[in-house]
Amino acid sequence: MKVLLICGGQSSEHIISRMSASNIRKHIKDSYEVKMAGITKEGIWYQINDQIKDYAEDCWLDESQLITNVFEYLKSFDVVFPCLHGLYGEDGTIQGLLEMADRPYTGCRVADSALAMDKVLAKKVFTLANIPTTPSLFAYKRYDGKVVIIRDDQTQTEDIVSEVKETLGLPVFIKASRSGSSVGCYKVTKEEDILPRLKEASYYDSKILIEKAIQATELEVGVLGNDDLLVSRVGQIMPHGEFYTFESKYEDKQSSTCIPAGITDEQAEYIRENAKKAFHAIDGHGLARCDFFLDNVTGDIYLNEINTMPGFTDISMYPMLLKDAGVDTSDLIDRLLDLAKQR
Repeated sequence: MKVLLICGGQSSEHIISRMSASNIRKHIKDSYEVKMAGITKEGIWYQINDQIKDYAEDCWLDESQLITNVFEYLKSFDVVFPCLHGLYGEDGTIQGLLEMADRPYTGCRVADSALAMDKVLAKKVFTLANIPTTPSLFAYKRYDGKVVIIRDDQTQTEDIVSEVKETLGLPVFIKASRSGSSVGCYKVTKEEDILPRLKEASYYDSKILIEKAIQATELEVGVLGNDDLLVSRVGQIMPHGEFYTFESKYEDKQSSTCIPAGITDEQAEYIRENAKKAFHAIDGHGLARCDFFLDNVTGDIYLNEINTMPGFTDISMYPMLLKDAGVDTSDLIDRLLDLAKQR
């Protein structure tokens, strides 16, 4: 079977994609004929030299071959593994290209990828599915540059500070709607910081999620499958800091994870059931990592988000959760490729 593994991309998670791809390439079985395609931050496609093994190194594109006709190139493979995180990777765009090329590919399809990537839309869908999420407001940067809050009845207000204080109180998290790995995510504790942080988040996306901040334990679940789902045990994130930022995920050695999480059996089962519900709510395919909050004060459990192309680095939670469930990384890649061919 000819497999194309794609990494890099134009998102803020470019380097994480390359790190994930290095780990996948290391674990993929020799029975596959594998080629690597790298996308630069400028969107240029290259076939990576077969001699390159660590795609996180600066030399990752040395002696690589420019791909001049991406569409025809994609058609030469039996299945594609788009190991791309964030914008243009797990937001439905690369999936749309692969659909047009009529190539089987791992992971979620166009609509489920786009929906899960958009925190604002996903939150609305989860609410309809009766999956609890943290209290929130939705903001939008209009074409004239003004940022407004859009209420449930679709009316708008520019009095953002008052709306946040009255509806959510402080502190809050301000998040770019379609960004990952905590990029464009800010914790706001002071009233005077609300507007500056909204402005910063709007650099990443015109849609912005404002969520009530809670004292929470961060929990994650891995999902694998199309119809019949394998749902992992619950893992726990122990960030070195207030919350799990990009830096604490990939740079801070003092952050750690624990499988299984230190919660009750009842809480774990509730989380696993809601992970399954969330996956079905977006019409998910292949794989996802579902992230939850356990409120340390009230004991309430909230779905935070669903990630349709979770990290695959050697320290990423998703492959660790599946390994705990009895599926090592090589077998996990096998299953994902098989699931892609089923469709």
